[in-house]
Amino acid sequence: MPSTVLVVGPRELPASGTVEVWADAGSGGVGQRFAVPVTDLQIAEVDSGTGRYAVYALRARH
Repeated sequence: MPSTVLVVGPRELPASGTVEVWADAGSGGVGQRFAVPVTDLQIAEVDSGTGRYAVYALRARH
């Protein structure tokens, strides 16, 4: 079973196109920023529902 990759991005997403998100590398606050299609993002269960940024589950593409 594939694990879910969580990323942080803006809470307000455009209707289409890409958005820049951030993923933690797991050690010392180091992470990576990259652009993903908005269609590959889904609000994660751990998201608080408030604030400028949201936690998203990144849909795996094969």
